[in-house]
Amino acid sequence: MERVEEFSHEGKDFVYINFSGLNADDSFLAVIDQVKQVMVKYPEKSVYTITDIDNIKFDTLIKNDIIKYLEFNKTYVKYGAIIGIDGIKKMLAQSVMKLSGRTNFNFCFTKEEAVKWLLQQG
Repeated sequence: MERVEEFSHEGKDFVYINFSGLNADDSFLAVIDQVKQVMVKYPEKSVYTITDIDNIKFDTLIKNDIIKYLEFNKTYVKYGAIIGIDGIKKMLAQSVMKLSGRTNFNFCFTKEEAVKWLLQQG
């Protein structure tokens, strides 16, 4: 299954990042590496991302990798939407995003809802 998908919609470039179901292991880091390879093809602050984190399992050991990843992709992301999260995981995600200095994102329930919200942004 492809974990990183690029597509355009209404003149905007989107990158869909599918972390769903992954554990804090090499496969999680492999997806991060794929995203990095894709993002560097775009100008700064030009990409709209949708990140699916449904049913991921990660521990504090990978938290630093996630923060570094968010700092890296902050350069390229204009706006981002996060799907597949609620409850306590949402609070944890909000704190990680805050630590990374990210404010240009929203939590959505579905990929379609995320696209709709992102199309309304800048």
